Parts: sequence; structure tokens; C-alpha cells
Amino acid sequence: MKMIENNTTYKFTYKLIFLLFIGIAITGCKDKFKTEDSFIRIYDDTDVNKNYYPLSIERTSDQGYITLSAIDGWNIHIMKTDWYGNLEWKYELPSQYVNAVPHLIERFGNLYFVCMDAVGLYTYIMKIDQSAKNTVIEHTFEEIEYPMCIFDNETEVYIQNYQKSTFRTGIHQLDNNMTQILKSGEIDIYTDVESQIINHLNYTGNRYPFSVSVTPEKNQILVNGFNNYSFSTVFLDSDLEFTGVYNGAAFNGGLSAILPLGSNKYSLARFSFSDMYVNPNAYLSSDTIEIVESIPALINPELDADSPVLIKKLNINFQEHIVYLATTKSNQLLLTFYLEGSDEVAATKYIGQNTPLEACDFEKTDDGGLMILARTTVLGSFNRIALIKYSKEELNAMAD
Repeated sequence: MKMIENNTTYKFTYKLIFLLFIGIAITGCKDKFKTEDSFIRIYDDTDVNKNYYPLSIERTSDQGYITLSAIDGWNIHIMKTDWYGNLEWKYELPSQYVNAVPHLIERFGNLYFVCMDAVGLYTYIMKIDQSAKNTVIEHTFEEIEYPMCIFDNETEVYIQNYQKSTFRTGIHQLDNNMTQILKSGEIDIYTDVESQIINHLNYTGNRYPFSVSVTPEKNQILVNGFNNYSFSTVFLDSDLEFTGVYNGAAFNGGLSAILPLGSNKYSLARFSFSDMYVNPNAYLSSDTIEIVESIPALINPELDADSPVLIKKLNINFQEHIVYLATTKSNQLLLTFYLEGSDEVAATKYIGQNTPLEACDFEKTDDGGLMILARTTVLGSFNRIALIKYSKEELNAMAD
């Protein structure tokens, strides 16, 4: 009976915190917007020892959402919700499959993600089977070990990995079906960074903002990863050959996020130890050898340099905006809006107050609103998945 009483107390306390959070978040707007237009959901787990680290969210063909998360280190969790954020099903992959890298990929009406074999360290392309409520192996790349990130360019897919035998960062371009490697490139690190990689994968140390991106002209591929004894941003040409680099300050500085805008313009955030700097309209040269700290940017002392930064271009109220989602040092989310091409902040929005939140992902919804994926900490100890949905009217009002 004692175990049942403790569990009941936990559930009551958790629900009380949840209701307080909801009340704080939607006070003042519940009369203006319908429940289906705006909501906040925190997803409970009766196992208090479970800890979730949300990675990516993507819409489904039935207007629901799939969320990809790490759970208890490098294990993998899939969650399906409906349009209103109600839980439909969840699935934890067997322990053979680990290290889901951020970003879900949509192909031919299906959703895919990349992960790693726990023993062989090689790469799997996994398909989410929504009918069976589980996942299946779509393809295996035994030559790609330690996958770190993936980027979908609609026609090609790029995977960045760590090649531990050669101390190199690898970049691999796959075909549209993700079954063949079309070309590969390598970047010399010159030192063993496997300990940093392991800590990154297990959430026991620094989480590095690995990324791959492609310019709108498709003539440059940017690899944000380990290079030349540092965490750097490397420019490659369409043949995956080196053209230039912005080197970080060893492993304590570099770019947190970068969004190519075209014509050598980029929106970016860079970190240096505990400081975060932003520039929504930076000029970068693809054929230079420079340091990241040479890139002009304004410090934002509010932002937590150890948390993810997301940058996306969204059309809001018929205008193109550059939108940053970041985490403050006080554990709030901060949305910052810029008109494309402008250095001036158009608007800001703080989210959260009494419940800690960390930015994980966001996207515009089919109804013109905004969906935010976040990690929240309940009762100071339990990491849980949170979804925050704003209506089209709320998003338009935020950006004004």
C-alpha cells in the first residue's frame, strides 16, 4: 500500500504543477482563441526514472505530429499525437538502436530518421511505421560510423559522421531514396575526439550543435563539426571538396546555428564559452580561412550558450521573417523575429515562467500557427516532452 500511496502523491503533485503551468501559459488568451488553436501539453511518464530529450517534430499525413526523442541517454523514443496534441501512441526502440540524430525526414508520405547500432556503431535509416506503431529498418550503411547529424535538401540527403579510425569528420551525400551514397568527403580533425563524441551521445557532457546545410544556390555545403583541433564551420563545394573554414575557439566556441539565405548571406548564432552572439544578416566568405569570433555579432547575455538554438525562415502575415528560438539562462524560451535582410529586432516573445523550458524544435503548422517542441523539467528532476501550439492570430501578433 505504501508504494501505491507514494505513486498517487506523485501523480497528484505532477498534475498540480501541470495545471499551474497551463494556467500561467494561457492566462489572458483563453477567451480569444479556441482550444484547438492554442494549447500546451506536457507528456507524463509514470516511471519517474525516465528522462526525455526531445530532438525533432514533424507533421504527419493525418494532420498529427511525430516527435523523435532521446530517452535515458542515447536510447530512442517515438511519440505520435493528433492535431490537438493528444497522445495516440508511443514506442521505445529496442536497445540495439541508439543515437537518433536530430531531424525527421519526409519521403513519399513516410517519415524517417537516422540512428546507430549500439555495438557496430554503424548507421541505420529507420522508417516510422504509423500503422504498426513502431519502426523498421529501411537501409543500413555499415561504412558510416558515429552518425552525428542529417540534412534533407529535398532531392539529396547529407549525413555527417565521425570516423574514429582516421580522426576525421565525414560528410556523405545520399540519393533521394536514401539507399546509396552518391559521394563522400572528409575533414581532418588531427586529434581523437571520441570522448567528446561519447559524452555528446550519452548526454553526459557538452552537446555540440552538429549540422549540415546547403546554400539556396546549392553550390556550397556547410558542415558544422569537428575540424583542425576545433569545432568549426567548413565550406565544401558540390563535390564535397574543401573551399574554406571558420575555425572555432578549440572546443569552447563556434557556431550554434546557421541558416543560409543566399548570395553569401547567413543568419547565425555563435557561442564563446558561456556567451551567445547573434547576427541575422551576416556575410560569410566560402573561400576564406578565418576564426568564428571574427564574424560580427551582438552578444545576448540572456541566452544560454549550452542549449540548442533554432533558426528558420517563416512567412508570417505575408512577410518573410527570420525566426530564432533559443533558451534563456532563466530557463524560458525566447522567440526573436527579424524581417529578412534586416539587422533590427522586429519583435520578441518570452515563453514560460515558473516551469523550466529548453528549446528543441519548432515549425509553422498547416493552419498558419506555430508548434514548439521543448523539454521541460517537472518537480526539478524529471525531464519531459512538451508541445506548445500558438494559433495563426497569436503568431501574427507576436511578429508585429
